[in-house]
Amino acid sequence: MPLFARPDGIELFWEEAGEGPGVLLCNTFNLQHLDALIDRLAETRRVVHYHPRGLARSTHAGPYDLGTGVADVEALLEATGPVDVALGVGDGTHRAMRVAEGRPDLVDHVVFTGTALGRESDEESVPGFSGSTQVLFALMGLLRRDYRSGLRQMMAGSVGDDDQERDRAEEMTELVPQDAAIGYLEAWIAADSFEVARGLGDRLTVLAYPGNVWFPLEMYEGLREHLTAACFELVEDGPMSRPDLTADVLLRVSAPATG
Repeated sequence: MPLFARPDGIELFWEEAGEGPGVLLCNTFNLQHLDALIDRLAETRRVVHYHPRGLARSTHAGPYDLGTGVADVEALLEATGPVDVALGVGDGTHRAMRVAEGRPDLVDHVVFTGTALGRESDEESVPGFSGSTQVLFALMGLLRRDYRSGLRQMMAGSVGDDDQERDRAEEMTELVPQDAAIGYLEAWIAADSFEVARGLGDRLTVLAYPGNVWFPLEMYEGLREHLTAACFELVEDGPMSRPDLTADVLLRVSAPATG
């Protein structure tokens, strides 16, 4: 099992598949059902995937703050090699964008989906559940009181029907310790990456898809007004339900130069 040691004693599980231009999967703490995406990409790309500290096969210990997560990604890519594009999902988006900002030699382009970049003081400025401080605090409380129910609430409207939500919540309880889920959620709530995203300019691609109550299309329309240099693409569904659609975008962004 490949493990990458960090100075604080944490060991990060990571995998590499395929050959070609590099792609990093910088995922949220929901690590499930990425095999189809990895398989598609690995046909023509070198795909690097890792488990953030505290999760799955990495050491089950924090800290879970954004700065530590960014340092982990930088160190991993210094060891495994730079990538053309990083896919950011959920709180993984903040890690991917900050590495691309500070270390363009390690990450050239970021594609992200399934997250808000920050919350303004006016809750109405960010549509969807992700923009409501009241909803987020209620979710934090539920995760502390009833972890499985909290996980199901987090996945509402994003992974399919009730049976799928229940099954994935059960799987996540095995992969994601409660303290890690709460720690990463707290770090995500505190993060604000608007200025980082603006600074990336045309090195940023935003994927939007309908039907997600946490990150509705209206939220992405608002982002479009701020991120005028970024590319926005509408796809039918997200990277877990339709990995082929996300893979197509990543392949296009990381396409080798011709001519």
